[in-house]
Amino acid sequence: MAPDELDDIHAFEAKDTATRLPWGWVLLLCGLVVWGVYYGWTYTPPRWSQAEAYEKAAEVAATTGSNIFATVFFTVAAITVAVVLLVAVSRKRAAKGS
Repeated sequence: MAPDELDDIHAFEAKDTATRLPWGWVLLLCGLVVWGVYYGWTYTPPRWSQAEAYEKAAEVAATTGSNIFATVFFTVAAITVAVVLLVAVSRKRAAKGS
């Protein structure tokens, strides 16, 4: 490239997405709109109340002990995934550096 071409901002513009969105973005937008409509319909006051949800969750937790199990399970799962990702990245970097 000539030095003058580096000063032209239009040379760096993506040509395939200049006039339309990529399919992934369109799919994400549609999914978020559908989820937003569902969430708004489900969690508005006539159909849902925080007090009722809390009472149901407290009743289930008192009878089964699942609340503590779920907390521990999701904490351990998140830590496991983080450790696996860190090990994979470090191995990849070590292999790249060799």
